[in-house]
Amino acid sequence: MTAMTTAPAAATPDDRAAEAPVRPRKFRPEVQALRALAVLLVVIYHIDPEVLPGGYIGVDVFFVISGFLITGHLWREVSTTGSVSLKKFWAARARRILPASLVATVATILIALVVLPPNLVAIWWRQALASVLYVENWALAADAVDYQAASNDPTAFQHFWSLGVEEQFYLVWPLLVLLAVGIWGGARGGRMVKNPETLRRILLVVFGAVLMASFVWGVWQSLAGDPVAYYSTLTRVWELAAGGILALLIKDTQRFGPLRNTMAVFGAATIVAAACVLNDGTPFPGFAALAPVLGACAVILAGRTSGPGSLRTVTESWGVQRIGDISYSLYLWHFPVIVFFGVYTGRSPKFTDVMVILLASFAMAIASYVLVEQPVRSIRWFRADGRLLVASLVAMLLVAALTLTMPWKLQGITERWDANAQAVDAAVTVPKGIEQGFAPFVDGLTGIAPNPVKAADDLDPAVRECQSGQSATETTRCEFAVTDNPTATVAVVGDSHAAVLTEPIITVAEERGWRVVTYLHSACPYSADSQAGDESYVDACNEANAKTRAELRESAPDLVVTTYHESNKLVARGSEEYAGAAGLAEVWNELADQGSQVVVLRDTPGARGDAVACVNKNYSDPSECDLSRDRALAGRDVVPAALEAAPRVRVGDFTDSFCDEKTCHAVIGNVLVYRDADHVSATYVNQLTDRLRKVLPQAL
Repeated sequence: MTAMTTAPAAATPDDRAAEAPVRPRKFRPEVQALRALAVLLVVIYHIDPEVLPGGYIGVDVFFVISGFLITGHLWREVSTTGSVSLKKFWAARARRILPASLVATVATILIALVVLPPNLVAIWWRQALASVLYVENWALAADAVDYQAASNDPTAFQHFWSLGVEEQFYLVWPLLVLLAVGIWGGARGGRMVKNPETLRRILLVVFGAVLMASFVWGVWQSLAGDPVAYYSTLTRVWELAAGGILALLIKDTQRFGPLRNTMAVFGAATIVAAACVLNDGTPFPGFAALAPVLGACAVILAGRTSGPGSLRTVTESWGVQRIGDISYSLYLWHFPVIVFFGVYTGRSPKFTDVMVILLASFAMAIASYVLVEQPVRSIRWFRADGRLLVASLVAMLLVAALTLTMPWKLQGITERWDANAQAVDAAVTVPKGIEQGFAPFVDGLTGIAPNPVKAADDLDPAVRECQSGQSATETTRCEFAVTDNPTATVAVVGDSHAAVLTEPIITVAEERGWRVVTYLHSACPYSADSQAGDESYVDACNEANAKTRAELRESAPDLVVTTYHESNKLVARGSEEYAGAAGLAEVWNELADQGSQVVVLRDTPGARGDAVACVNKNYSDPSECDLSRDRALAGRDVVPAALEAAPRVRVGDFTDSFCDEKTCHAVIGNVLVYRDADHVSATYVNQLTDRLRKVLPQAL
């Protein structure tokens, strides 16, 4: 029998593809798909955070993408030329970022001039200017430290904070690359670099040091509850650095298909899971930010997948790729649409509203992409780097000048309403307004005090200064009224709602020869129990309350007056019916046991969330801004339950000075009732001093 030999099997096309070297790809559809996922997460979160409570991590995915693409671009240039052209790099970034963002900013300013209530103009103007200069993240960080500013509603420019982080990254990152080149000494007059691997290792060390320092700082600030952490470039740059390091390490391949498929699925699933699990109470950025960052890195590292288990059918579909194309413009336009909807309607969007918001956002994003982004990339005039940089600077200055139209418009309104407020101040009109059926205006005067534009500042500065911040672990102690040889001592204890009532208490104390000692702590009810929720300041409040209790036991004031924002929920003890009632009764009874008289003032009725903005829009007919009594007084069962367990406590309830049988009013007798969504204006509460005189003991 003749032996037969078998010829080697011919290599299949797939085998040859796997063995052949893969050139670095200029276009990565998986990155485009990540863009689409990131922007959709952010849009859904901004429309309704309850649907996707962690959708804000889409921004973190964008940061990784930016770090990856920008570092890849810089590496290709420096590894072949030995240097980086800053003019060319910055011009390319300006060409990509500025035109669409400046057009969106101009449009937002023009719309704001028409529909924005006057009281919001000053806040919007500052943020508009910060956005034009790409420092919005630092403007928001400054506001986050300010308790009063932190409660402001978002402006249509607030989403520019992430662009600020990226622009600051673009300024510094090429300089770090040049620093590495200087360390390496590898530049040779523009000739091809012979050994770029040494430079790659130096860059990895430099970028790695930035990543570690930023990550540690972000974790530290987040766990400490520092409100600056979320917006700070210093706590965010590690996310961009992670993408940058990936760009230096990644090698395109068609090998290890099943592993890469698994990696892509795992990365995408991690991002989606984080968007569903994380929420506004999660310390961020910090350890939690590892989920979107590592998820994005995994998807990019997996590359272009194929075969069983691949996401390629989805990621490279026409719809996903087109959303990726318009992702930048969609990010720019969706948030102004959402915010202007809230400003105009004064309510949260319903299902049909959401559809309209999405349709408008996508329509403007497509228009921006087609009419602004694409033409700027292709028109020859914009290709000259020096010319483009000069034009960009001039455009930024012109848009910055346009923002000045906002305070210019505000000045005229403010001057007119100031004059009206001064006329109101000349007479006590609240009692007349109540007597006349809670009439907003009396004596034929259509004016409101305080000026609604300045309502946020309507609190005694001395009292405001004595109010501790949310994260403080000790409550500031201040003294007012008769500080030398008082006949008695009155302690005012509680949160910012107690601060609202402090000024009339001081007035009564001065009349009766009492000293007033305040323990005022923002968002911190005086109770033996914790607040419900996972807010970072709960532990600080508990520690501060423990110290205040110790001080009150030692000083034993003659009278303690306390109140708190009753909408804040407290932790239940066991199965108690009204969570927090036992904790309130405990501290009140403790004060009574030591000989102090205790007066609990019921919280003032709630207001519409946009009460002040509504009055600004409806100055001549503020009854449009009233709220039903049922809604204004909803959810206030805890204090009555606590009072049943503390029978020695005296109660003061001024509700009938705010509400009739059906309605709680925004303006009464020419006086603005609220200075924001939560707090009564000092002007209004001071006109209730006669009511307070009757509630407080005549003598101590």
